[in-house]
Amino acid sequence: MKKISIILSILLLGGIALLSPSCVDFSFDPVAPRVDSTNLTANTTIAELKAMYPGELYQLDETTFFERDSIIIEGVVISDDKEGNFYKSLFIQDETGAIELKLNKTTLYNEYKRGQKVVVYCNGLYLGDYGGQIQLGSIYSNNGNWEISGLEGDPIISQHVFKKGSTLTEITPLVMSTAELKPSNIGKLVKFEDVQIKDTLNKLTNTVFTFADSENKITLNHELVSCSQAYTSPIVLRTSGYSKFANNEIPTGNGWVVGILTYYKGTYQLLMRDLNDISFTNDRCQL
Repeated sequence: MKKISIILSILLLGGIALLSPSCVDFSFDPVAPRVDSTNLTANTTIAELKAMYPGELYQLDETTFFERDSIIIEGVVISDDKEGNFYKSLFIQDETGAIELKLNKTTLYNEYKRGQKVVVYCNGLYLGDYGGQIQLGSIYSNNGNWEISGLEGDPIISQHVFKKGSTLTEITPLVMSTAELKPSNIGKLVKFEDVQIKDTLNKLTNTVFTFADSENKITLNHELVSCSQAYTSPIVLRTSGYSKFANNEIPTGNGWVVGILTYYKGTYQLLMRDLNDISFTNDRCQL
């Protein structure tokens, strides 16, 4: 009996030693950052993809592909959510057009930098629109109504979105004129020259407007006007109340501004990525 007790004591002490944190190696090798690579090649342009949209929520399944086994697009990332003026989406552009890709994920700039080439495997994804702007993504039920939404989580995103190569490609903004202000250019990186913000002074407070309302997290629009041409549709500089530059005063001069051209119910909107996208250093013109 005594011999059995000794054996049990040795086993117990051994178990405690094994469970003791000082005896367990909790160190791990650092996890390498995920770098996607793909051999997929685009078989569809962005313009062709957008042309498939019938005007209502539409799934890209086998009935869409005609003689193709799949729909694959390729484009360069032109948006950037680092400063908070874009939210859970990427805008990608090829030589034919651009589209908003909805991803239910923040801080996308960590993985998809400006100039990163990406390939999107569209099988199973949906085309939809918000206010007339075509979007690519998933769907969700809003009180029983199905609407376009972002791809949910890395496991789903990794099945459809692939980074291609490590070299960043610089996209030259399209300089906008009246002729270029049309649906085929929605989503592209564009540049307006010789423009200014129509109303710069808050007449109630006699202070210069800010880009947005950071205190109340309210997005604001400021109408852009051209000194050299008249635009046939309204154009506004749109800034989120959550952007890091929301509380900055808008520039009161004249100059150029770069951003992503978006659209909502008849109004063209320009979304800057950061304050480097605007330079109003010239004197205002008289309109």
